Amino acid sequence: MRPFISLELARPFIVRFCVVVSVYELVILGLFLMLNSLFNSAFFFLFIVVMMVVGAFLIYRNSPLLHVPLAVNINHPFMSDAELGHAVVMVRFSDRTWGDIGEGRVRLAEDELVGGTLLLRDDDTYAPLGHFSERQPSHPALKRHVTLINQAIALRDAVNGEEDTIEQARHREQMDTGLLERSWFEEEDAIEMEPDGILGKLRRE
Repeated sequence: MRPFISLELARPFIVRFCVVVSVYELVILGLFLMLNSLFNSAFFFLFIVVMMVVGAFLIYRNSPLLHVPLAVNINHPFMSDAELGHAVVMVRFSDRTWGDIGEGRVRLAEDELVGGTLLLRDDDTYAPLGHFSERQPSHPALKRHVTLINQAIALRDAVNGEEDTIEQARHREQMDTGLLERSWFEEEDAIEMEPDGILGKLRRE
C-alpha cells in the first residue's frame, strides 16, 4: 500500500508547499538582514531561526493535501493506468490505524459521544466505519479528504467492475436524513483540485 502523499498525484502539492515555505523563509531572511544592524545580537538571530522553523511547521500543518489519510495498492488508478488486478483503498483513522474502506462511498458525521468526526457508510444504513478526526465535519480539510477518498473509491470500483452509477449516487442523496447537508456537486466545489492534471486524470477514468 502507498499513502497518498507518496503518489505521483501528490507531487504538485509537495512542490507548492516547498515554494510557499521558500518564499516565507526568504522574507524572514530579508527581515533579518535589514534589522541585523539594529539588533546585532545572538538573541535576535535565535529569534529569527525560531520564526523560520515555526513558520514552516505551521505552513505544513495547514496544508491539508499533504495529510490525506488515504492509501491505495499498486492496482489502483492513482498508481498506474494499467489495470493489473484487484484495486484496494484504505483510510487512516484518528487512532493512526489503517483499515480497508470496504464497499461503497463514505461520508462524514459528527461524533456526539466523544466529539470530532465519524466516517460513515454513505448508504441507507449509515454504518460507522470508525472515528476519523478530532476536527468537526464542517472543517474544510476533512471535506477535501473525504472527497479524495470517494474519488479513490469510485476509481477502485471501476477497475474492480463495481462502478457506482450517477443514478445510484443521486438516490443516496435523496435518502439523506440530515447527517451532512450538501448538494450533488458540493464535494467537487469544496475541494480545490489543483493542479489541473489531477482533475484531468480523474475525469478520464
